[in-house]
Amino acid sequence: MTLQAVAPTPFDPGNWGEIVDIKTIQRTPVPVRGPETWRPFPHHQYVEMIEQAFSRHGFSNSEPVHYRAPSRDNGKIKDLPEQGRFLSLYGIAHPELPDLPGMSWEVGAVNSYDMSKSIQLGLGNRVSVCSNGMMMGASQAFKRKHTVGINRDRDDHFEMVYSLVDVAVRGLKREAETQTKRIQSFMQIGCEDTDARWVIMEAAKSGVIGAAQTMKVLKHWETPEHPEFNDRSAWSLVNAFTSNDRGRNIMTQGSRFETLHGILGERFGGPINPDGTDESVEFYRDPVGSATDF
Repeated sequence: MTLQAVAPTPFDPGNWGEIVDIKTIQRTPVPVRGPETWRPFPHHQYVEMIEQAFSRHGFSNSEPVHYRAPSRDNGKIKDLPEQGRFLSLYGIAHPELPDLPGMSWEVGAVNSYDMSKSIQLGLGNRVSVCSNGMMMGASQAFKRKHTVGINRDRDDHFEMVYSLVDVAVRGLKREAETQTKRIQSFMQIGCEDTDARWVIMEAAKSGVIGAAQTMKVLKHWETPEHPEFNDRSAWSLVNAFTSNDRGRNIMTQGSRFETLHGILGERFGGPINPDGTDESVEFYRDPVGSATDF
């Protein structure tokens, strides 16, 4: 039972973005001069939809932490703003959310005006003992491209996104239960040094971490910052990655840690759940083979 929403720990985005308030997001111009089939979604409207869904489904939420990052070059958009990628994080609570000692639940919302990121909503957890980074890749409630379907008539209602957000928020309790089982499984799986080194190298090859970070993750594994991670388990290894990731680009964290979970599953024998099944919940994803992620 999780009754109090814990606010996300703000991190200095460094060279990949900045922390902003909602008024700054509202003032960020939404481009209109792009491909006919593309529909950018104003991020302040997205935030409003999420907060309304929290209220409808009985969640309490912390004040959000909003990040805004520079747009990536895109010649298809003639009025692209200088800052056009967004991530909003919320701590959440609900009487029916599982209570994981030393951890809190967070929801992250991703959006972009430059076609680099789909609209996404994800559930993650944060280790409170050292404010380790949220693991957004643990689940993705939905992912939707900025194609004509989300606002076919350009009426600014975005009814499809409203429905996706509502379904995703309603399903957060079930997804939190899945994540809790997965974390408990991580804690029970023994991890040798050879396993840790294999996972770290595969993570570097797959882009979860940069090649220069391999020794840093290994150091976190060999000499954990906190006694809670001294156990030689898959959970301690996960926290070696999150400790290393603290303060790094959390705009890309979701996809990177989703990849990490796949690598862990490959090393330790498939889906890491108590009953041996893959219980990850995904309420919406664009069809396989669809166009560029925007």
